Amino acid sequence: MPAASVWPPIETLLPHRPPMLLIDNVCEHDAESICVQATPDAHAWYADAHGNMPVHIVIELMAQAIAAHEALTRRIEGLPPAPGVLLGTRRLEARVASLPAGVPVLVRATCVLHDDNGNGAYDCCVQADDETVVDATIKVHQPTDFSAFLMEPQS
Repeated sequence: MPAASVWPPIETLLPHRPPMLLIDNVCEHDAESICVQATPDAHAWYADAHGNMPVHIVIELMAQAIAAHEALTRRIEGLPPAPGVLLGTRRLEARVASLPAGVPVLVRATCVLHDDNGNGAYDCCVQADDETVVDATIKVHQPTDFSAFLMEPQS
């Protein structure tokens, strides 16, 4: 695995800033996938009574990993990052109730669908100590014109 320093700082890839920036850095990247590191914070807004990250927050970890993949892929193509939205998931399988604070995890996202309309799906997992503790398929949308997308009437 290449050193994290070979990749640009995560702040240059994502529009998020603390306290909403949950990803520490990129560990691996290729045209179809990314691996990022995240370290749950005992004092973060999401921390449970024990200071751990509740498992439902991993959806946001996965979404940020996907956003980093898209931004880094675009950067390599000479394009700026483009905004997108998390549509959700129909499948999330968790083997833990929370992620312990201060213990780094790896978040892997692999693109399994990317169409011309900006729709995408990623198979994602969170690994702690080389064991998959959460996996999900995450659906995303990256509209061509994000401003127009925001203005579309909702039904």
